[in-house]
Amino acid sequence: MQFQGKLPIGVIYNTSMDRPDAALALALLYGLEGKRESRVGSVCITGSGLGAAAFCDAVSTFYHPGPPRNANQALPVGLALETPMPPDSPMVRAVVDRPDFPRTVKKVSDTSLAEAVLRNGVIFNAEALMVLSGPATNLAKSLDLLDVPALYKSRVKTLVVVDSGQPTKDIAAMRRILAEWPTPVVFCGREVGDAVPYTAASIAKDLAWSQAHPVVEAWKASGGKDVPSMDMAAILYAVRRDKDLFTLSEPGRLALDDSGRFQFTPGGDGKVRSLAAPEEKKPAILAAYSELAAAKPAAPQQRFRPPAAAAAAGAATPPPAQVPQKKP
Repeated sequence: MQFQGKLPIGVIYNTSMDRPDAALALALLYGLEGKRESRVGSVCITGSGLGAAAFCDAVSTFYHPGPPRNANQALPVGLALETPMPPDSPMVRAVVDRPDFPRTVKKVSDTSLAEAVLRNGVIFNAEALMVLSGPATNLAKSLDLLDVPALYKSRVKTLVVVDSGQPTKDIAAMRRILAEWPTPVVFCGREVGDAVPYTAASIAKDLAWSQAHPVVEAWKASGGKDVPSMDMAAILYAVRRDKDLFTLSEPGRLALDDSGRFQFTPGGDGKVRSLAAPEEKKPAILAAYSELAAAKPAAPQQRFRPPAAAAAAGAATPPPAQVPQKKP
C-alpha cells in the first residue's frame, strides 16, 4: 500500500559529524520524525571520513530496527570524497568500532555521491528544509546539477547556516551559497548554542531509555560534558518555527572574512536573518531537547512514492537514487 497523505517536511542535514552537538542533532531529528513533525530527507557528510558516514548509518539503523531500508524509504548517507580521507574522530570511532551497533555502511561504495544526496533529499520531499553545519563544498557543487537552483527555489523553505565557532574550511563555497542561494537564509551563530547548552545531566537522563545508545556513546567519547547546541537549535527552529521558541533579527548581510569567520550585519539590503535564543525562551527550548531526545523509535511508516511535484525539477532531472562511489 502506498502512503497517500501529506508527508512531513523533509530535513536535509549537511554536517561534518565531528562534534557532540551534531550527534545529538541526529537524535533530535529522529525524535521529530517519530512524532511525524518532519522526516530525515537525507544526511550528507562533508569534511570527515568514512567513519562519520558509518556512524550516521548506525544511528539511523538504531532508530529503524528491522530489515535494512531501501532507497525508496531512506537515501544512503552522502559522503564527500577526499584524497586522503580525513581521519575519523574518537566520537564516531566509539560507535563504529563496536559490533553491537549494526550498520550497512562499511566501505566507501556503500555511501552515495554527496551533491547528489543533497539534491535527491529535496526531490524526495514536496517541502524541505536545509541545515548546513559542515563545509559548503558539496552544497555549492549541487547548484551545478541540472535544474537544481529551480528545484531548491520551489521546494526548500529555508536554509539554516550554522556557525560552529571554528573557521569555515571552504570559504569560496560558502561565499557562493550566500550569494546564490534562492530561498530565505537564517544564520544560527555559535552564541545560540552557547546560550542553551544541553547539559550532561539532561543528556544522561533523557537518553537513558537504552542501555546501548550510539549517540550516548559518541557523547561520552567526546568528554561527556555540557554540549553547546548549535545544530540542535538550528533543526528545532527550522521544524518548529511556529512554536515561538526563538527570535529572528531584522534582515541583514552574512559574510565571511578571509580567515573563514562569519560576520552578520543587520540592516541594509541583506536577506539573511540571525537566530537568537532569548532568556525567557530557554526553558521551553531545553524542554523540547529533552522531549525529542527521549523519543524512542517509532512504528514503521508506510512506504511512499516521491511526490508528483518532482516534475518541477525538470523532466531531465534524474530520479532520486543511490549514486555509488568508488574509493578515491
